[in-house]
Amino acid sequence: MFVSVVLLLLMTIYPAFIAPLFDKYIPLPDGELKVAIEKLAASVNFPLTKLYVVYGSKRSAHSNAYMYGFWNNKRIVLYDTLLSGEEKEKVIKECAEAAEEMNDKDKARGMSNDEVVAVLGHELGHWALWHTLINLVITELNILLMLSVFAYFYRWELLYEAFGFHTTPTLVGLTLVFQYIMALYNQVTDVLMSIHSRRCEFAADEYATKLGYGDRLISSLTKLGKVSAF
Repeated sequence: MFVSVVLLLLMTIYPAFIAPLFDKYIPLPDGELKVAIEKLAASVNFPLTKLYVVYGSKRSAHSNAYMYGFWNNKRIVLYDTLLSGEEKEKVIKECAEAAEEMNDKDKARGMSNDEVVAVLGHELGHWALWHTLINLVITELNILLMLSVFAYFYRWELLYEAFGFHTTPTLVGLTLVFQYIMALYNQVTDVLMSIHSRRCEFAADEYATKLGYGDRLISSLTKLGKVSAF
């Protein structure tokens, strides 16, 4: 329970107070993209209150979009690297720092408005399917299981005897458990979490496809994959 509270606090505090210390956030300028996103949010009853663009291209060419907030105070953030054409020009005008640092190659990157909306359809799938809450519960259960496994094997005398110890020295116990038990535990849980993560991503893709963004999602994810490869 404590870990969930801490994670929820971090999820609330980080995007609102910490992230703006490292990147510049501006409201998404009025235009076709903003109208399309608001229409999408309304169609799935997503309680959207604010739309932001983060100027992240000065640190990375990777593109992303995410949402945060609780209850009826949801916000969506788009990386400036997602945008192209007129929408990117609007951001450049709003952000003097972006105008100074962005070169012609940066301006040429990005997606069409329909592709950006398709990406958000995918992200809304995570929200609609409760993936964030499910992942919080899984994290809690994983921590509980991990501590239980550690406590059991740390007190298991046969583990010490297998390595020639007839007592249970603290340093030896920590070394044996972390090196042999927890390392294996982490490998198993990493595989299981990867499987779970892939299922969540496929489910979000299917959600966006059912909203009618299948073809545009394919093209947008293809562009994201190409950018992330470099």
